[in-house]
Amino acid sequence: MTKKTAFVSGASGFIGVNLVKQLGLAGWEVTALHRASSNLAYLSRFPARRVIGDITDAAALDAAMPAGVDAVFHVAGNVSFDAAGDVAQNSDNIDGTRNMVTTALNKKARRFILTSSGASWGLQDNIEINEDSPSNVDDIPVNYFRTKKLAEDAALAGLERGLDVVVVNPAYVVGPFDGVIWGPFVQAVAQGKLEKVGTGSAAFCHVEEVARAHIAAFEKGVRGERYLLAGAQASFAQVGETVASLVGGKAPRASSERDPGMTPEMFNLMSLNQVIDCSKAMRELDFKPVALKTMYGDLCAWMREEGLLDPK
Repeated sequence: MTKKTAFVSGASGFIGVNLVKQLGLAGWEVTALHRASSNLAYLSRFPARRVIGDITDAAALDAAMPAGVDAVFHVAGNVSFDAAGDVAQNSDNIDGTRNMVTTALNKKARRFILTSSGASWGLQDNIEINEDSPSNVDDIPVNYFRTKKLAEDAALAGLERGLDVVVVNPAYVVGPFDGVIWGPFVQAVAQGKLEKVGTGSAAFCHVEEVARAHIAAFEKGVRGERYLLAGAQASFAQVGETVASLVGGKAPRASSERDPGMTPEMFNLMSLNQVIDCSKAMRELDFKPVALKTMYGDLCAWMREEGLLDPK
């Protein structure tokens, strides 16, 4: 039986590594794109043909992407909230997506799956959003939100050029191989360095289910559709309590005052109540929400295995 083939951008990142892992478990043949400067400590553990390239370099992409690949998973993205990096973020998220679309078309890829985000809808407070909800990204000063929406637009514009496109939009993603957002959060709680979190709440999803949803988007997602991925709904104080119960630290309390160890942008996010309806993904992609304690438990277990957290 011929193996399905996949090209994964951003393969050395948090979601990318988990996707490469799940593709391997499902028997796919994977080509994994990463920058020359990428840390390959995690990616190298899983079977994939690793190629060096940058999504902002069209020629490098053309050389890296195999012809006739079954699925192009465009996972790479710039998630910075620092305004000083807006120009680079525009290039990465918008121009990079356009390059990926054009290369996928030139290489006659069967389907293009874009990893977007719930951020494409902007900052919604106490409003349940679904795939048909309007976006308010134009009203938000943080460039990241706007670029995620424009990257989606760039990918979906490929439909008119003959590319089969499906978009997945995860909420907050939690699980193994996260050394950027929730991994540091866990360490801060374990070390007693985080006393306060915002008063808001959000939707959370397990990275392994997010990775499986990418594969399901290839297999049974509807052309041109977007799929929100969420599940566990919890306050950030509940997240802190959950993590503290797992690592033995002191749970941070909900506060309207920003903790010194938290950036203003993250504090603002933690002050909103994000509510996401992921029933479409559950229905059409067989997406499975996971309990909050399970996903943070898996993250903490991985961190202990990697020596990033003291044994409990």
